[in-house]
Amino acid sequence: MQPWVGMVRIVLPVLLAGCASQTEVQAVRADTVALERQGSAQHQTIGARVQQRSDRLTALEHAQAATRRDLARLAAMVDEVRGHMQRVQGAFEETQHPFQAVPTVGEGGTATRLAGLDARLRALAKQLAVAPE
Repeated sequence: MQPWVGMVRIVLPVLLAGCASQTEVQAVRADTVALERQGSAQHQTIGARVQQRSDRLTALEHAQAATRRDLARLAAMVDEVRGHMQRVQGAFEETQHPFQAVPTVGEGGTATRLAGLDARLRALAKQLAVAPE
């Protein structure tokens, strides 16, 4: 309760006692009590809303922290996959060099299959945004 309301409750009846009838003084007292109750109810409502907003903010902060952790894990996985892709692409290129000197034996030849494999690896690397070596 606010201090001025308590003061009004004490001082107002004294001031009005000489100028107002008993009925009017009682009406003023009733209005003062009603205003106190209304102020108290509003204070409780505001307090409950502040608590709800605080709880919601805390939940959002926890969700944001979890999202950041998940994003960091995902970035690490993507980096790992990129590393694997680079190693596979390097190994493929190493195995491709000896076969490039061998003449092709038609469409089913080793060089053709290696070229197809190379194209597929490059497409996969492009999807993962890995620069070919």
